[in-house]
Amino acid sequence: MNEPTIELSRCENCRARFVPTDGACPRCGSTDVRPYPSPALGTVLASTELTNPPPGWTAPHRLALVELPESVRVLAVVDGPLPAVGAVVAVRQDGPVYRASSEPGA
Repeated sequence: MNEPTIELSRCENCRARFVPTDGACPRCGSTDVRPYPSPALGTVLASTELTNPPPGWTAPHRLALVELPESVRVLAVVDGPLPAVGAVVAVRQDGPVYRASSEPGA
């Protein structure tokens, strides 16, 4: 079975890796940026739960800062229980939003 992946970007000039963007490389400004697949499992660096979020957001609203391979970090909405720091979670992109779940394939 194939490991799930997420699409990230890599600058062909300075080799920086980052979350995909329509613009140039945030490190060197090069426009020679290419997509590449990265494993979609990452480590939780921090997490929080908003019990009284702004209007229009569901409560509780859970967020996690997740470090993917090659030190790319994303802020993800957590589907399910709030993960502990150090937990491994699966990350997927849902339109412009990243989502994290402790359950594979979720």
